[in-house]
Amino acid sequence: MTQTLIDTLQARVLAAFEAVGYDAKFGGVRVSDRPDLADFQCNGLMGVAKSRKMNPMEAGAAVLAELELDGLFAAEVVKPGFLNFKATDAALVGLVAATSADPRALAPVSGARKFLVDYGGPNLAKEMHVGHLRTAIVGHGLINILKFAGHDVVSDVHLGDWGLQIGQLISQIEDVRPDLFEIEADSPITMEDLQAWYPAASAKSKEDDDFRDRARRATTAMQAGDARYMRLWRRVVDVSKASLMRDYGRLGCEFTYFYGESRYQDMLGPIVSQLEERGEAEPSEGAIVVHLKEGKKLPPLMLRNSNGGYGYGATDLATIVDRVETDDPEFILYVVDARQKMHFQQVFLAAEQTGLNGRAKLEHTAFGTVNGTDGKPFKTREGGVMRLHDLMEEMHAAARARLEDMGRVDGEALEATAEQIAISAMKFGELSHDRESNYIFDMEQFLQFEGKTGPYIQYTCVRIASLMENAKAAGLAPAAFTEVTDGARALVLTLDEFPAKLARSIETRKPSNMALHVYKLANATNSFYQSNRVLAEGIDPAVAASHLGLLAAAHKQLELGLKLLGVEIPAKM
Repeated sequence: MTQTLIDTLQARVLAAFEAVGYDAKFGGVRVSDRPDLADFQCNGLMGVAKSRKMNPMEAGAAVLAELELDGLFAAEVVKPGFLNFKATDAALVGLVAATSADPRALAPVSGARKFLVDYGGPNLAKEMHVGHLRTAIVGHGLINILKFAGHDVVSDVHLGDWGLQIGQLISQIEDVRPDLFEIEADSPITMEDLQAWYPAASAKSKEDDDFRDRARRATTAMQAGDARYMRLWRRVVDVSKASLMRDYGRLGCEFTYFYGESRYQDMLGPIVSQLEERGEAEPSEGAIVVHLKEGKKLPPLMLRNSNGGYGYGATDLATIVDRVETDDPEFILYVVDARQKMHFQQVFLAAEQTGLNGRAKLEHTAFGTVNGTDGKPFKTREGGVMRLHDLMEEMHAAARARLEDMGRVDGEALEATAEQIAISAMKFGELSHDRESNYIFDMEQFLQFEGKTGPYIQYTCVRIASLMENAKAAGLAPAAFTEVTDGARALVLTLDEFPAKLARSIETRKPSNMALHVYKLANATNSFYQSNRVLAEGIDPAVAASHLGLLAAAHKQLELGLKLLGVEIPAKM
């Protein structure tokens, strides 16, 4: 394992604090707030001084006397009481040498934990819309990062393929296309059909009492296994899955399981009966509920309503039971809209107090909304909900137009490159924001080749790769980094931050930490490149080879970071 500069320094500072007899809690080292003055700092001297009633500068002098830095760092105590550290050129050179061969040398595989990530959550018979963008991108990024860190990860889309909304759809089809229920029916069902029938059924159910009653009866019949309804339902499932896999495929999302809520229907009755027998579920106004002991401000979780129908509470508990029995995860992460907060609080409390969650810790990895440039929920120009497929097509067309204007990519590569840029713009546009906050989806801004965008980072990688090719043609190859020139310090110290950002992404369940690191690294790489020419006249070949060595190390970490975010790098841009 290659230890980072900050970890190396941290160990030595803690040893010095302990040698003097100071509490180790005061010896924390962090990246400096003033990079013009220091690379790292320790702010604990004030705490030592307060606890021991002494001068913080004297406490710092005592620590300095015990510090064994072996030429890796320069240290000083500054008023009113801080320890400042600067990595020496030898330390910077050593870090690059240790990481050049393996871009993940700073982040070895950790002890594996078992995760199940629930992300996606689309509904049967409905195409995905822009609201599904966040769960797909955040969930996929988290899975990549967890796997890279050595964890065992499985995932599930949790398809909404059951319940009253399907009964409504079935009843609508009975009205408009009764021929589809025939055993020999071979008429195709398309997503366009379903897109028309589904909202019509939903609207009719709100306005027509008779239709609503029929839909409820159809739902009950489906739950009982009615052959006619089940035959049509399977056709709807097949058409819906094909549409979903098309869109998920473009985003690079994969799932261990593509289970729907229908999987758990046979489990609902036994689970509710079991909880009733144990006294953990009880009648309430004709329904069966779980009263939440620790959630005094939360309403009970309803398992079965007064009409005998099972609700989402029962389905979600059954899902947890199935996941525990099948995979026994230590963590189950639900990457779902923050507006579902109360529901998940109810489900998690009910699962924990009944023991249905096994050893699994249940977490709601919540996210905010995607808004348009007007600050309101993202809509089409006509004011409707934007289909995800349409959004991806618009992004692709805009990326292609930009490439055509630049004239650098043409022929067969044009479409593939436009797709890579479009998906990068969408993913980084999402991941450059904290998942808990709302954000504005600005297509024009996200597709820029400058600024905090995916295409900018892609372009940085393409630019460095092109430089390497040109250098090779000129007889130059990357060599050991030895020349700590302008910009080199900032670039090496940014490389050093990779494992901390990886760990932070996992701790917070926010791949945005990695996205922002990759952006910072791209900036540091470009700054170094601008300040340290390689192919210009008069450059010493040995110095140029050293510059190439550092750029190669930065390029490898940029590629790795983008891979974790699910972003592909074009050959040309």
